[in-house]
Amino acid sequence: MISRLAGDSIWSRYSLALSGIQAVVIVALEAVIFRLHSIETADIKRAFVPANYALYHPPLHNITGPLEAEIAQTTSVLSVYHVLFIVAQIFQLILLCDAMFNKNTIQIMALVAFNAAMVAYAGVQVKQASDILVKTEGSNTLANMILNIFAVNPSATPYHASKPYEIAVVVLMVIFASGFAFIAYKLYKEFGWSIYKKIGADLAMRDMYKIYQIFIMILKFDIFFQLGFSAQFLSVIILAYNSVADDKDNGGPSPSAQASFRNILIIHLVLSVGACIVLPVLAWRGLKRECNYSMAAFISGGLGTLVYNIIKLNQVFEDPARFAGANKFLTFFLVLNLLLGVVTLYLAWLCTKNFNNGLNAHIGKVSGTNIYPMESVSGPSKRWSIE
Repeated sequence: MISRLAGDSIWSRYSLALSGIQAVVIVALEAVIFRLHSIETADIKRAFVPANYALYHPPLHNITGPLEAEIAQTTSVLSVYHVLFIVAQIFQLILLCDAMFNKNTIQIMALVAFNAAMVAYAGVQVKQASDILVKTEGSNTLANMILNIFAVNPSATPYHASKPYEIAVVVLMVIFASGFAFIAYKLYKEFGWSIYKKIGADLAMRDMYKIYQIFIMILKFDIFFQLGFSAQFLSVIILAYNSVADDKDNGGPSPSAQASFRNILIIHLVLSVGACIVLPVLAWRGLKRECNYSMAAFISGGLGTLVYNIIKLNQVFEDPARFAGANKFLTFFLVLNLLLGVVTLYLAWLCTKNFNNGLNAHIGKVSGTNIYPMESVSGPSKRWSIE
C-alpha cells in the first residue's frame, strides 16, 4: 500500500511514515486527555445541587458571574474539542495519502498550514483547561467558582491532571509539524509541478487544471470545518436543553421549549447534511460531467450555507452566555467557514466557466488519474511526465 502511494520516492515514504506516527501518538495522548477531562467533568457535575439554571433562561443574561449550568456546559463542551483534535489527526493522514496518490503539491502545502493550525490549537488546549481547573487571582472567575465548590467536597477533582499530557502534545506537534514542513519542501522540489504536466504543454489547460485541483482540495477542508462547527453547535444546544430537562423542580422544559429545541435540531441537521454530503456530491457530479445545472445547484446551496453561518455567527455575538464554553471556537469555525465558503464559490464559478474547453478529456475517470499513458522519466526522483 505504501509503495503504491509513495512509489520510489524516499521523501514520500518519510512523509507517510511521519504522518502515520503523528496520528497514532497524538490520538493516543488525546485519548488519555479526554479520559482525564471526562473524570474531572463528572466530578464537577456531582458537586452541583440538583436544580440547575437553564442557560437560556432570561434572568441568566442579567447576571455577570458564572453559574452552575454555565460551568457544567463549559466543562462538557471542552470534551468536544478533544474529539475534534483526534478527528483532525485522522483527517491529515487521509489527506496526505490522497495527495501522495495524486502527486498533489498544492494539497501537501495546505497540510503544512493545517499542521501549523493544530500546533496553535494544542497550545490553546492547555489554556482552555487551565481557565477552568486552575485557581487564579480574583473572586469571580470560572476556575475559582469551581474550586470553591470543591473546597467543601470530600471527593475533590484531581484538577488539571491532564496538563502533562497536554504539554506533551504541544511539544510533539511542534516536532511533527516542523518535520513535515521540511519533508513537504523536499516533496515540492521533487514533484515540482509535475502533476500539471499530465495536461500537456498547453498553459491554459494547466491553469484550468490548477483551479480544478484547488477547488477539490478546498472542498475537503470545507467538509471538515463545517462538520467541526456542527459538532460544537449540537453539543451546546443539547447540553443546554438537558440542563432544563434535568431541572425537575421547575417542571422541566415547557412544550414551547421542546418544540423550539426540535426545530433548531432538525433545521441544523438538515443543513449540515446538505453542506457536508449533498453539496460535495453535486460539485463532484458537476465537475465530472461538466454539468452546469449541478454546479448552479452547488453554488446556490453554498450561498444558503453562507447565510446560515452568518445567522449563527450573529447569534453567538448576541447571546454569548447561551454558547458558554464554545463561543470563542464557534466564532473561529464560523469565520473560517465563511472565508472558505467565499473562496469555494469563487472557484466553483471559475470551474464552471472552464466547462467544454477540453479539460474533462484530460482527467481520468478513476481517482483523478490521467486517461493518457504516462512514461517514466529517468532521474533521481522518478517523476511522471508526458513530455
